Amino acid sequence: MNKHFIQFLLLAALLVSAFAPTGQVFAASSCGTGYTVVKGDTLLKIAARCDTTVSALRRANPEIGNGNLIYPGQYLYLPGALIKGSGGYDTYIIARGDTLRALASRFSTSVDVLLSLNSDITDANRIYEGQRLVVPASGSTNPPPAPAPTGKSYIVQKGDTLKKIAIWTGTTLDAILAVNPQITNANLIYVGQVINLPSSVTNYTVQSGDTLKKIAVRFGTTLESVLALNPGISNPDKIYVGQVVRVY
Repeated sequence: MNKHFIQFLLLAALLVSAFAPTGQVFAASSCGTGYTVVKGDTLLKIAARCDTTVSALRRANPEIGNGNLIYPGQYLYLPGALIKGSGGYDTYIIARGDTLRALASRFSTSVDVLLSLNSDITDANRIYEGQRLVVPASGSTNPPPAPAPTGKSYIVQKGDTLKKIAIWTGTTLDAILAVNPQITNANLIYVGQVINLPSSVTNYTVQSGDTLKKIAVRFGTTLESVLALNPGISNPDKIYVGQVVRVY
């Protein structure tokens, strides 16, 4: 009798475990819109636990970059998070299944306004989970108008800061922030990010390791165009640190 009773208990336990939610499903439902890293975590583990992807985690948290370095106590934003900003704008972390049209309706705005606020989106039908999206602040029916696009941009390189970029291009940090409302933290930019430049920017001061070709790519122009604007440069392979080059 005891043997049969034990077998019955084991069978019942197996049946219960088969139909009970797995730990991963439970954890995913409890992650919410943010997660605090604990010892032993990896991006892959967090992505699986919170029903997202490593790529989405990197997009949502640009301070991670392309690496895998995270640390206990670090707070990670997850898809669906809304980061309160200032100046009439917030930042929303795009979740799986979102569309610009649906988000425009959710934030009481239009697709055109969202596109004007997020110059990195070139195709309204192509957005990504974890991508940061500048949106009109919740409860703000009349946010400030988006700055008019200047047509001038800069691709962030390793080691860059907004303050450095401002100095190199002869402008100010405030002027750069004014044409980039999507940047809610002046100290948080990432490699490959495209930032708008004020219309007043025309020159760039050469830094160590620069070449004219690298400079052209960084400013979204061509080597030929830069040479045409700088007739004094007879040899494109000979520029020096501190030299002022016209880029627009």
